[in-house]
Amino acid sequence: MKEIIAGNLIRYRKSLGLSQEQLAEQAGVTRQSINNYENAKTLPDSKILSALANALGITLDDLLRSQGEGLPNFRFRAYVTFDKNAQFAAQMLRMLQTYNALEQAVGLPTYTPESTPCHQVEGNEKHIQTIAALFRHRLGLGDAPIANLFQSVEEIGLKVLRQSIPIKDFFGLSACSDIEGAFVLVNTHNITIERQLFTLAHEIGHLIFHRVEYQNTLIEEGTKEEEKAREKVANYFASHLLVPQAEFERMYTLTQDIVKLKRHFRVSYLVILNRLTEMGIIDFAKEKAKICAIYKKQHDGASLQNSMELPPALPADDYPENERYEFLIWQSLKLGKISEMKAAELLNLTVEKLRVRRQENEVYAVA
Repeated sequence: MKEIIAGNLIRYRKSLGLSQEQLAEQAGVTRQSINNYENAKTLPDSKILSALANALGITLDDLLRSQGEGLPNFRFRAYVTFDKNAQFAAQMLRMLQTYNALEQAVGLPTYTPESTPCHQVEGNEKHIQTIAALFRHRLGLGDAPIANLFQSVEEIGLKVLRQSIPIKDFFGLSACSDIEGAFVLVNTHNITIERQLFTLAHEIGHLIFHRVEYQNTLIEEGTKEEEKAREKVANYFASHLLVPQAEFERMYTLTQDIVKLKRHFRVSYLVILNRLTEMGIIDFAKEKAKICAIYKKQHDGASLQNSMELPPALPADDYPENERYEFLIWQSLKLGKISEMKAAELLNLTVEKLRVRRQENEVYAVA
């Protein structure tokens, strides 16, 4: 146990960029004590362990868990490596562990999409489009725009969590288990709804086409060239899942207005530009430059950043977060599988507010 705690202290401390002195000050111990803990010479008592965990932004369980110990049935895939962000990796495991436990408590069925390997777009365009159409069929959809992809995939049992995670250039990741289903984490931190929807579709693409690359830990796999090719496949799938080719061609005969097209399909203007570029209709760089120039003129010189959406953007209120997850919490509470205190913690409510919400839910519940 001393060795496990020692390794975790070093890993989590370095992840935050703290010196031994800084950690010691925050935890209320001496630097020599930290040095002894990290060299597995002495074992902190329970009070000090709690203080260390609090200072490092993790739970006591994270501090006591072996680095290789996670959820044995789940494998992960992330384009960004988290070797330097141990706190996030620990948070990720906790979220998935909680979601999985709630699902089992309520007894809801899980879902994992069928896997079919594909590692490059070139030569596989029709195949990827067909798989996107089949997945739409699995959702009970035709070629019409998807009203809310979050709700649609949650209804078939895909685990989705949307969380605000302040990590630069991180949009999401996915995990899968043949036994316990698939999971997608979507980052919401300063990210438009359009980009969040695309991230979800993109990660579903990875779950379908790149299952063999999923690993037991949050790491990068393969060369940069291989990874770029896989990203292109996932992007191509996401684009055609959100915007079916036949419906796109039909709509384009009715309007060539980028804003009207993006509003119809509920996607980013960049998705529309990419599709028109694929079809050989426009030059992406020129068309984007033209749109940015118009935006700048209409908005008193303000630039249309890559992180922004061309107005009108999809309203966040139309896409409530984590509905399936919250349903599982309320059901677990109703079935007596979790306490009020635990439910309040998971819903980020006080126990008093939880009780008020619970009464409201009971009033409006169908008998």
